[in-house]
Amino acid sequence: MNPFVVYHRTGKAPPLPEQETTARQFVAANGGRIVASFTEKGQSSASDWPVLRKAADAALSKGATLVIAYIDRLSRSARFTSILLESRVEFVCCDMPLCNHTTIHIVAATAEEESNRIRTRTREGLAAAKASGVKLGSNRKDHWKGREHKRGWKKAVARSVELRMQRAAGAYAPLLPEIRKRRERGETLPEIVEWLNNGGHVTTAGKPFTQTAVWRIIDRYLGKEYLGNIKKKTHGSKVMAAE
Repeated sequence: MNPFVVYHRTGKAPPLPEQETTARQFVAANGGRIVASFTEKGQSSASDWPVLRKAADAALSKGATLVIAYIDRLSRSARFTSILLESRVEFVCCDMPLCNHTTIHIVAATAEEESNRIRTRTREGLAAAKASGVKLGSNRKDHWKGREHKRGWKKAVARSVELRMQRAAGAYAPLLPEIRKRRERGETLPEIVEWLNNGGHVTTAGKPFTQTAVWRIIDRYLGKEYLGNIKKKTHGSKVMAAE
């Protein structure tokens, strides 16, 4: 039975199962057997195609024919076809059986030129539509309806932080009056931490309170005047009022 080495590519190419089925059917129809199989992962047309090189080397070393399930998209890259030509490996393309060393560079050049023309026509068409007032992409009417909070990563992050702050404020709201009273009585942060933990209270992350956590809660929800030596501040304000 004739040996075949199969090459697949994921990304913009047809789905892998479809490529595998096509290659198996081709090999079976030609009375051969698959001795090795390689799969290239990636979408970049500027890739060096390292797996393709390995597949070509394997085919040469085993005296096998390299089978490529679909060349329609791959042939749009002249780099892809040059690897096949440089390796001098015998290859066959399931979707283009008559393609060979003589014709593949013509196919590639034609496909690459058509690909460039498609990109140019697309850019020109979008530019013309935009100039005529047509809204494109996320600027289209109602594009963000119902998911406004996801509009742009900056807005999404800001909204996430806002929601997290709201949840934290709601969770700590029942504790704030008592924390305020304890600070006004002159209790220190370690004392408040001890009271919270002994009472079975936890942070929004489900962890025991620390001095840093209490400091942040006071700073955010009670105000900076409740930080530092609260007794000294209160005493100082009374003295100033008396004067």
